[in-house]
Amino acid sequence: MGSGSRVISVVFRLMQLVSAAVVAGTLGHYLDNIHEAGVGSNRRVVYAIAIAGISIFFALVLMPPLTYSFYAFPLDFAIFVCWMVAFGLLVNLVGSRGCNSTWFRTNWGWAWGRWYRVGTAEQVGHPGCSSWRAAIAWAFIGGIFWLLSFVLGIIVLSRVRGRKHEDSTHIKRQEKSHMASGVTPVYPHETVSRTEEVTQNQERLGGQRTFVQPQQGVSCSQCGTLGRLGTRFCSNCGFEQTTTEAV
Repeated sequence: MGSGSRVISVVFRLMQLVSAAVVAGTLGHYLDNIHEAGVGSNRRVVYAIAIAGISIFFALVLMPPLTYSFYAFPLDFAIFVCWMVAFGLLVNLVGSRGCNSTWFRTNWGWAWGRWYRVGTAEQVGHPGCSSWRAAIAWAFIGGIFWLLSFVLGIIVLSRVRGRKHEDSTHIKRQEKSHMASGVTPVYPHETVSRTEEVTQNQERLGGQRTFVQPQQGVSCSQCGTLGRLGTRFCSNCGFEQTTTEAV
């Protein structure tokens, strides 16, 4: 995997982090106002903000341009599906009317504009409409970037596996050619290991020296010819020598 794929992966993770932070911040402000008003929060909004929190965590974990981030492509696809579900749930809250829907005026707009302090929702209008649309848009954008990370992971890993397959095929071809020619194949890593082993043995034996003791001479008892110690017969007269072994 090259540096280009790593840079692209970091950009995708950064966009995932930004989108999740925007959604979490927007929906979190709404939930805070709802809590202040003492009204129960909508489950769909709670689900969306939970997915945003999970996305923030995994975007930070997978942001470093390391190999393990590409192996997380199943997680990327799972979070993409979760984001699409959250996007559909949020859009379904307002339907086709958008900010003019009843739910928006009596719930989101009422809580966003803090009309609960007044006690009426008839004059709410459209407060927080742009924030609502931003939350929906960034939920969709975040899901798309998780999908892009999924596709990038598959592409990078498929290339890595393809290179490994090519290398193994090349090695097998070399082995077959060497076997056909009767020559044992020599691999670079084996040569290096053998060289290191020989070097270590030489270092161990470097301080050891072998001394050859010179052979002593002895004269023949018959003719006096000097011969080697331990020889049985004299080389001059053939007289049998008598040797005395030390105990």
